[in-house]
Amino acid sequence: MLDMRTRWLTRNVSLALLLFLLWDTVIVKPLRVLVVLFHEIFHALAALVTGGGVRTIEVVSHRIGLTSLYGGIAGVVYSSGYVGTAFLGALLLGSSHRWPVKRSLYLGIGVLILANTLGFVRTPFGWAYGLVAGVFFITLFFKEFWFSTYITELVGLLCIVDVFYAITGFFLSYSRNDAAILSELSGLPYYLILSIWTVVAMALVSAAGYITWHNLTPEKLESRLQWGEFYFVTRRFVERNCGMTDLENNAEKRRGWSTIAVYISILVAVVLLTIWVSRYVLFQPWTAREWANATAAREEIYIFGGRDRHGRNYDEIYRVDLQDLRIHEIASLPSPRFGMATAVVGDRIYVFGGFDGRKCYDDILVLDAKRDRLTRLAHLPSSRCFGAVAVNSGQIYYLGGWDGAEQLDEILRIDPDSGDTKLIGKLPSPRELVAAESLDGKIYLFGGSDKRGDYLDDVLEIDPTTGSVVRMGHLPSGRTRTSAVSLDDRILLIGGWEGEKLNEVLSLKPDGEVLKTQLYSRLERGYSDVGTVHLDRRIYLVGGAHERFQRQIQVLRWDLESGKVDSIKFRSFLFW
Repeated sequence: MLDMRTRWLTRNVSLALLLFLLWDTVIVKPLRVLVVLFHEIFHALAALVTGGGVRTIEVVSHRIGLTSLYGGIAGVVYSSGYVGTAFLGALLLGSSHRWPVKRSLYLGIGVLILANTLGFVRTPFGWAYGLVAGVFFITLFFKEFWFSTYITELVGLLCIVDVFYAITGFFLSYSRNDAAILSELSGLPYYLILSIWTVVAMALVSAAGYITWHNLTPEKLESRLQWGEFYFVTRRFVERNCGMTDLENNAEKRRGWSTIAVYISILVAVVLLTIWVSRYVLFQPWTAREWANATAAREEIYIFGGRDRHGRNYDEIYRVDLQDLRIHEIASLPSPRFGMATAVVGDRIYVFGGFDGRKCYDDILVLDAKRDRLTRLAHLPSSRCFGAVAVNSGQIYYLGGWDGAEQLDEILRIDPDSGDTKLIGKLPSPRELVAAESLDGKIYLFGGSDKRGDYLDDVLEIDPTTGSVVRMGHLPSGRTRTSAVSLDDRILLIGGWEGEKLNEVLSLKPDGEVLKTQLYSRLERGYSDVGTVHLDRRIYLVGGAHERFQRQIQVLRWDLESGKVDSIKFRSFLFW
């Protein structure tokens, strides 16, 4: 029946486009968690089937899941996430009008979710979501509802859209994803793996579309079961149900509405309970990370990008409300990255360059802190990352860095209004992973790493008007990946890396012709690659994982008056 086919095609194409457009909204996020769970379950199954094992499965948020595995065939294990999800989506989409296959799929999916949840999930959110999802699918197996076909199509499209959305993002911006890991292990080109996955996914979707189109014929539709309680599927059962035309059977169908109302009430209750339990994972998916840039504007802290311990890069921009101790995702970088440099001029925050694990970027981005709006202002003369910036007299200065091939010795002056850059001087030698801060009209540059990878102990005082190095001092030892923050008449240099994380807080206070640093304080443990922000006689250290809430990014608050250091727990964060 052409009309039925047209309606099916129009409905599903429209739904797929709508899901794609609403993919990062609160409407779709709870549903995306289900796809993340499917993705991780397929990784686990592939490991088990190929002789490996599974330790744990975690669903971190609506777009992040982690499965701890050992053994197995790498090509199968790392391809199974997206290929398996595409296969499941195609299978669901192709069986939406074939009730025996569809209801058998419900049973298989429900049992699979419950088994993996009970066997490998170890977090309260994962248990809650997995148990509810498993029970939901098993319930659909026992009863054919009028909406069962639409649920099948919705879940199938969620899986398919997720695969193509993710793979498209991987093509546009490199990150440490399944394809990157498989490329490292197998030696196959990264983009070849993505291309193979894309072709396989498209083939599966095409097959599903062909099968459904073939099933939507008058002959096939006549045998479609709309109602009926569960019985074991036998030839006699099919013949009896396909011939339900007498009044008695029609009366049974009408009486079934009360059963349907009970089922729907139970399903609505469990769905609402799941959303309530998972609300802070779904709607506030902050995660622990290193290399996160942090700065302050309008008395609030802003956090940009970063990389976690698994090598995954992030593109979120967060605003931290220090009064209510809440954190909000307000925007996204054009691509996941770390190693950027940030500077504040007025109510605007500037983000320079960055690194995604494969390439450096050259863009100059501007976040309007009043409107939470991110735009691209201009481009740097070349790609660069791991440099340092300082603001002096309303102008921004970018010093050193790495362009993806070699360290740089350039001192750039950047106009915050136009984004125009000008080379005004050179450092004594190329260097990266440096820290910089402005004080009393001068710019000070600390430490870094040179071309040989040696740690530098330099303290450079730079005249921003000429770009020349006025004088030089030395740190107690060479260090890199440190952070600098101005405090009254001095600069504090916090932590760093010297083969291990340092807990020293050094103080630089220019005195005559000499640049001397002295020990200001010691923290309880070492820190490197953290963002530092000075607000209201407190210094905030951003980066790492909260010591108790491991999935929360750590924000330490150091009260300079009392010397007390405490770790902020954001409100409404659950215990996982």
